[in-house]
Amino acid sequence: MLAELSFDDFKDHRGQTFVVEGPGGRVEATLVAVRLSPYGSPGLLRRHPFAILFTAPPTPDLGAQVYNIRHPSKGLMEGVLISPVVPAAVDAPKAQGLKFYEAVFN
Repeated sequence: MLAELSFDDFKDHRGQTFVVEGPGGRVEATLVAVRLSPYGSPGLLRRHPFAILFTAPPTPDLGAQVYNIRHPSKGLMEGVLISPVVPAAVDAPKAQGLKFYEAVFN
């Protein structure tokens, strides 16, 4: 399923809650951004590379590892590599004590 996911699958879900599940438990995360990569040639790739950015409470602290993500309409997405990231300046005002996490799809 991950190979079929695209930017279009997430772009209309900004501001919505996803549940991130892993070995340390589960956390509700808010999708705050969906970004197309400026790199890659869509004609040569199965999909245009993109990234999704979440905010989540400071605890539990999610390390960089593979998680499952659930969404009411998207269902279960298994095996997504999520990493903690430092928010870009444009996203910093949204931080307010939250952690930022990113998943990149190449």
